[in-house]
Amino acid sequence: MPQSVNFYIVTDTHFRPNSMCENNEAYREYMQYEQMCLAENEAILKAVFAQIAKDKETNIVIIPGDLSKDGEKQSHIEFIKYLDALRQTGKKIYVITARHDFNQNATAFINGGRYPVEGTTKEELYDLYYEYGYSDAVAKHDGSMSYVAQIAPGVRMLALDSDGEPDGKGKGAVNSDILKWAQQQAAEAKNTGNAMFAICHYPILPSSPFFELVKDARLENRDEVVETLANNGVKLAFTGHMHIQSANYVKTESGNKFWDVCTSALVGSPAAYRKVTFDGKTADIETIKVPAFDWDMQGLTNDEYFDRQFRCRIVNRINRTLSGKKGFKGMAFSLLKHTVNNLTLGGIARLAWVRIDKSLKKVKFLDFACAIAINMFKGDAPFVEGTPEYEAVAKVVKRLSFIIKKIEPKLSKTKKLDLRQMIFDSIGNNKGFSDNNLTIEL
Repeated sequence: MPQSVNFYIVTDTHFRPNSMCENNEAYREYMQYEQMCLAENEAILKAVFAQIAKDKETNIVIIPGDLSKDGEKQSHIEFIKYLDALRQTGKKIYVITARHDFNQNATAFINGGRYPVEGTTKEELYDLYYEYGYSDAVAKHDGSMSYVAQIAPGVRMLALDSDGEPDGKGKGAVNSDILKWAQQQAAEAKNTGNAMFAICHYPILPSSPFFELVKDARLENRDEVVETLANNGVKLAFTGHMHIQSANYVKTESGNKFWDVCTSALVGSPAAYRKVTFDGKTADIETIKVPAFDWDMQGLTNDEYFDRQFRCRIVNRINRTLSGKKGFKGMAFSLLKHTVNNLTLGGIARLAWVRIDKSLKKVKFLDFACAIAINMFKGDAPFVEGTPEYEAVAKVVKRLSFIIKKIEPKLSKTKKLDLRQMIFDSIGNNKGFSDNNLTIEL
């Protein structure tokens, strides 16, 4: 019979040591468009691992991929030193590698600029992380980084490689050979009285309704993966990649529920990890925010500090998209950029001929857009029915319904989309359960 087991889910550490994050001009330019905090990365990791080490009742840590920033060999070497130190505190650590972990064109911010450094091939990752899941695996898939670990009596973890071949082909999919092997492993777990859950770097289900439209936001063959896992007793997966806090489920044609619990990057807003209690029948999931770490926070709280970096990325990427054009097109985009940066919600309301709550009238559109994005990534987005923000969006959406109806067929390539509902489900959590703290019945 499965025993109840506690474990931590820590994902998308994107580790790069301080020695490779020199505060030079190239680094500062790069950080204008980056969600994650890179120079702070090592301090964050130290603080989180120290906090985990204090928990004497939870001795398992699972990291579902993107261990390094961009596959730098030195990043892996230094990251493994931190894993070694955490293991010395009595923790058992399991990892799966992902697309950011192998790269033969790696760079770092060193010597006054951004220069090439030694990268890592996918083939090297097995030996590098051999002690962290592979050395005592009860089964390994020949040809990928997939494996099965017996993490506790009666509980097994299925680690699925979803990042394709070294040349990048097949990225964002669990290939048919791995799926066939996974089905065999699920059957073996069931026959031996083991409960099983999965980890996979890519979200199997879209973390947010709008990510249905983003090819790189979920597994390309997610329907096949869901059917294979859920119909063979694996009804829960922990994922990463999208740097978001979310929990979602679907039902297979056979009536089996399948849950995907996605966790944010450790080093960027919302900067969180999970603690899970799993017994095969239920999974109790708690979100834990990154604790205080050794860094000059400039008077900001952790949330304010991480959110500021995320907002910087959003605003600068929008402005970059609207810049650099020439001629008449350049003039038009320059005007659009000025409008986007100065438009208020009150101005949008006037243009759409709708009334909104007066508390929103002076709010800048760009600030509102950033708030929606950041809240979506934090999970449990707050703009639900009855809030002034929801009502304002609802009125504008209603006014633009004729445009939305024309856009929907162009966006829906595989199945019909309800763009209106996708908007409401993205600005507010309407699922009936939390993205951050929840109990899942399996």
